[in-house]
Amino acid sequence: MFGQKFNSVEVIEMAKDIEKRGLDFYKKQAKKTEDGKLKDLLLKLAEDEQDHYDTFSKMLDKAKDLTDTDSDYVYGEDVSAYLRALIEFTVFPSEEEVEDKIHSIEDILELAINAEKDSILFYREMMEYNNEDTNKILKRLVDEEKQHLLDLVKYDAELA
Repeated sequence: MFGQKFNSVEVIEMAKDIEKRGLDFYKKQAKKTEDGKLKDLLLKLAEDEQDHYDTFSKMLDKAKDLTDTDSDYVYGEDVSAYLRALIEFTVFPSEEEVEDKIHSIEDILELAINAEKDSILFYREMMEYNNEDTNKILKRLVDEEKQHLLDLVKYDAELA
């Protein structure tokens, strides 16, 4: 998938973007659904995504200190656009795609389950190309996203 290494700052910035997209998705879908139990689950997931985003924001300064090179390049227009593109086409779909695909509770769950699976695969794939410090962050991300996946699959099974 990648073939190149990402440093901790890059990984954290991509993780923040994934968590932000997840937060926005879950909040928006929670507002739209009339199913109280699903609304609660989506709001819990949104809260978790916010917690993850906040955690990664705090980790960013430490990661910048540990990175042997100047990491300001990550915020340059080209690099930032590249990292965003990786996320947009790999994990959570764009807002337009979401609107086109969601017509029922099952659609919400399917899209959320797929996004969580994709985020797990994305982070695992990145682990093949990174150092131990970066992989600690990625392992934590994988574990947290697995819990989201389990919560969604459990709810989906209850609907069946």
